[in-house]
Amino acid sequence: GEIHTIARHHKVQTEILSKLASMGVKLALGMEMFPRSKQPILDKWQASAEGLGQLMRDLGPKHWSNLHDYASLLLKAHELKIPIVALNAEDTVVQKVARGGMDSLTPDERKQIPSDVLPINPKLKRLLQMRLKVHKAFKGKALNNIILAQAVWDATMAHTAADFLKSPKGKDRTMIIIAGAGHVSYGFGIPERAEKLTGLPYRIVLPTESGELVLSESEKRQAMPIEITHEDLRFIRTPIADYLNLIPLQTPDEPAQPDDHPPLSGSPQTTMTR
Repeated sequence: GEIHTIARHHKVQTEILSKLASMGVKLALGMEMFPRSKQPILDKWQASAEGLGQLMRDLGPKHWSNLHDYASLLLKAHELKIPIVALNAEDTVVQKVARGGMDSLTPDERKQIPSDVLPINPKLKRLLQMRLKVHKAFKGKALNNIILAQAVWDATMAHTAADFLKSPKGKDRTMIIIAGAGHVSYGFGIPERAEKLTGLPYRIVLPTESGELVLSESEKRQAMPIEITHEDLRFIRTPIADYLNLIPLQTPDEPAQPDDHPPLSGSPQTTMTR
């Protein structure tokens, strides 16, 4: 579960993939960053000797805005011949739901999303109702539609992952899913939906923000301060993740190095488990 714009998170992801592959784990890499319609482009690139530039050209100008930040992860999967699975729903469909709810979709668009988008876990809905108030525009019906749009994302990614893992190509593979932290935290979203579909266990890894999240001027203008206390979150009753990746503590006279991170060795300074 990542913050998309934090470079350290992508380093952690690449390290996890590399270490598991070196241990002989048969892997697949599922990514939020690609809609399912782009799967043929990913398959073609995986079978070629081309670099990331060719993949970005084939994806076209509307590809994920900071796809270059995933270069090390994608190139490592390419090098190791690890299948890359496009997990996500089409942006146009999700945007229509976010603006006008399910009723705004055409019959063909409805066929693109899973039939079990609803119901949404009540605990996840309550959590999102608190968190999304940071956006000035998300109120009332608009807020409900945004929550519904996230459910479309979560359900689509969970179904795509489950379908791959049940397929001959996915047999005996462990899938590393790369998605925003909001799609996996506390086991809500993708994990709980995928578990229902497959019966397979999962583990959640969250790299901490550690002061590295920087908002653009546009994001600042659209945001408002909110307060969420530990008491507010007491209703969840489950850990936010199985593993947290942390920046090592710095001595008072040692500057922090946000782009550096320790190896995933399981030391107390590096990870915390349930």
